[in-house]
Parts: sequence; structure tokens; C-alpha cells
Amino acid sequence: MYIKRSLIALSLALVAATAQASPDDRDGAYVYGGVGKTHGNWNVPAAHGASGAKQKQSGSQKGYVLGAGYRFGPYLAAETSFDTTIGNRRQAGSGVFTSRAFNVGGVGLIPVGEHVELFGKVAVGSRQQGILAPAGTDQKRVKQNKFATTPSVGANVYLTDALALRAEYTIPMSANKKVQQAAGVEKMRLNSWNVGMSYAF
Repeated sequence: MYIKRSLIALSLALVAATAQASPDDRDGAYVYGGVGKTHGNWNVPAAHGASGAKQKQSGSQKGYVLGAGYRFGPYLAAETSFDTTIGNRRQAGSGVFTSRAFNVGGVGLIPVGEHVELFGKVAVGSRQQGILAPAGTDQKRVKQNKFATTPSVGANVYLTDALALRAEYTIPMSANKKVQQAAGVEKMRLNSWNVGMSYAF
């Protein structure tokens, strides 16, 4: 639902976009930022399930991303970014997962006319994931750092020569094993989306 709304917003921005530079002119440095959510899906083993059977559960955390990049022509760029979940306050009866990462990666871009471009990115870096136990319990926070590859896809819609709307979605990936064991769950997979702005210098 959130992704659909983001794509609708990008489409409306395209209609309102003014004249800007062609894709061939978009070289050089840029910065970007966005807000969104990290979603998690996992299985609760039968031994731990309330009904005595394996259960599927899900949850989400708000987050943001900040990044910078450099374009080498209309089809290739390199980026570095930092993303993290926020609002990780524990509540009684429910724990929360946390995630933060510092990545560097390569970006392939496909211009769609002069206003829009689609992109795919493969980034590598250190990702820290954790579990905060429910409030009122003695269990401490469990976290684990892991060097991981993070693929994502997205789109840019240019409003001016330098300013663009940006949406990005990361492909679901498995959570760190130590975090899954601490949470007592199986097959935990995380993915995220964010919507924001980019500015080219």
C-alpha cells in the first residue's frame, strides 16, 4: 500500500514538473534523504505459538536514510548511505526489532524521457540488526553486526535541473541468525522503503 501511494505521488509530480536538463547533462555530485519504514516478516515455531502451531507474524518500524553520490553520465552512479530505524521504545508485551546500516554501492540508471529515471542499486556494507525485549522483562538487547549485500530498486522524478523526488525499495533479505534466535523466531526477512528528495550540485 505504501509503495503504491509513493508511486502515485511520483506520477503526480511528473505532471507538474517544469523544464530541466536532459539525462546526458546529469553528471557530478548529489545528496539525498528520505523517510519510510522497515518491515519484518517471520515465523513463530509451533512450540512457541499460542495455539501450539507455527504462526506467521509481521511488524514495522519507522526510519530514515541519508546519502550522497556521484554520477558518471546518464547511466551510472556511485552512492554511500546511512539508514536506521527510529522510535525504538519498548512496550509491555511486545519487543521491537532495530536496524541500521552504512553502505557503499553502484547504481545503474535507465532514463525514461527527460523527467523520470528508474534505477537499480547493489550496495555492500555493515548492517547492525537487533531485538529489544518487551518492557518489564529482564532480557537485554541483542544485536549483531554483519557485512551484507543490499539490492534495491527505485525511481527519480526531476522537478528542476537539480531537485528531484526519489523513491527506493530494498529487496527482502534474511535477518541475522543471532537476532532470530534471540527473538525465538524463524525465517525472519526484512525489507524497507523510503520516499524523499535529492539535490545535485
